[in-house]
Amino acid sequence: MLRGLIEGGSEMRGEWPVTVLGWIGLASVLLPVWALAVTFWAQYCGLSPLFIRLGRASHGSARFSSKAERAALARGDGLLIGRDADTGRLLRYDGPAHLITLAPTRAGKGVGTIIPNLLTANRSMLVIDPKGENARITARARQKFGSVHVLDPFGVTGLPAAAYNPLDRLTPDSPDLGEDAAALAEALVMDPPGQVSEAHWNEEAKALLSGLIMFVACHETPERRSLAALREYLTLPPERFRELLELMQQSDAAYGLIARAANRFLGKADREAASVLSNAQRHTHFLDSPRITAAMGHSDLRFAGLRHEVTTIFLVLPPNRLDAYSRWLRLLVSEALQDIARDAETLTNAQSASEPRREAAPASAPLASHNPETAVQRPTQRLCAPLPTPTLFLLDEFAALGRLEAVERAMGLMAGYGIQLWPILQDMSQLKDLYGTRASTFIANAGVQQVFGVNDLETARWLSQSIGQETTAYRSVSQKPGELDSLTTSVTGRDLLTPDEIMQLPPEAQLLRIQSQPITAARKLRYYADPEFSGLFEPQP
Repeated sequence: MLRGLIEGGSEMRGEWPVTVLGWIGLASVLLPVWALAVTFWAQYCGLSPLFIRLGRASHGSARFSSKAERAALARGDGLLIGRDADTGRLLRYDGPAHLITLAPTRAGKGVGTIIPNLLTANRSMLVIDPKGENARITARARQKFGSVHVLDPFGVTGLPAAAYNPLDRLTPDSPDLGEDAAALAEALVMDPPGQVSEAHWNEEAKALLSGLIMFVACHETPERRSLAALREYLTLPPERFRELLELMQQSDAAYGLIARAANRFLGKADREAASVLSNAQRHTHFLDSPRITAAMGHSDLRFAGLRHEVTTIFLVLPPNRLDAYSRWLRLLVSEALQDIARDAETLTNAQSASEPRREAAPASAPLASHNPETAVQRPTQRLCAPLPTPTLFLLDEFAALGRLEAVERAMGLMAGYGIQLWPILQDMSQLKDLYGTRASTFIANAGVQQVFGVNDLETARWLSQSIGQETTAYRSVSQKPGELDSLTTSVTGRDLLTPDEIMQLPPEAQLLRIQSQPITAARKLRYYADPEFSGLFEPQP
């Protein structure tokens, strides 16, 4: 019968069929035999999981990115996020979403993330630079793209220092004066996370500070229109401070908001008023530093200029002074976000107006500078259209800013204003301590999550769970006396990377979670050793 099936009704030449039907018959007999043989061989050698159809992903579909998916990240000229571990090509992200980096101290955030982008990205940037190293290493390279300003109150960089006075953009007759003053007060007052008992006193301190800021903006002479005058008000003797409040009650400026702020404070009982004043004094104690007040005594720049000309602004504050002067950083970051958003709104309104639009005075034009070395030379006019790329906020030591509502709002709502945030933290606990349940806002709106050097279990667990599970196969053996072993292959779910595997990654490795893509295992960059950055940076001793 087998011979007849092979022959298919035709002649045989030796042992092989000579007709098409004969070959079909041979294949139909031998293929099942080979399949059965391969199955037994795979079970014997422990290779049966390779033959399970994992595409069903019944227990999870997590996987590492393919070569083609990584190749897509190597195209374009977006922000540098790593290097392909197989091909060695630079990986980039050119999307509009925000980014976030989690890496502990001394893990290579500066050499692998911040400095490579400062050396190569032709876009406006605002950079928190705690040690001043980023400015020293990249200032020359950034000057090729546009103007560079180093706000360095303590002179740690050795570069010419610029200044910025937050009150310079407050206009006494502006209907937004109350909002601008409230934003400044919000940045000055740091709400301790989880301390509900401080909420009332902080809110009242903000109200008092807002009223005093408006009074300075509306009634002080130009040379005294700074936060130094605010601090002077708060430290007046009690009888003179009351006289100041009575003077504020008589003011009709700022649409009556100054008088209302004074009325609100004077309406409090003596003990409550004393506590509110003490709280306001505590939050403005950093203004007693002559270095800080000098750095905010005048303005060499406007943050709105970041939208229209490639500009780099370094905010330099040494780590040993972060605790005492972090409010200065909060203030400038908040001002930058608000200034850019306000400029975007103004431009949108101008474009929607029916009357012909005229060229506006350049938003980036400096005010009268007290330091000729840092005076910014700019054209008298600029194009109204913003830059095609968003302004990047490289926020190193992000936790030092404390909880800042302006940053949280920008992370969720301000991408359309041409703002791209890149917070850099040490671990997930820092983010949760600051923003609690709202920490998920930063993760949900991050198009790229860059993680390396993980050394704490909480971050490792969070990352492992967010990566997900893969469907994997395993084999079990059943043994009975006198019978052949019974081999069974099953599928189950397993974390693509377990917490211990994440914590044991080599120092040169990093993980990239990119929106709508599988996890990518990549290599970190090292600007001082990678050939792409040779000759771009200033060598440091």
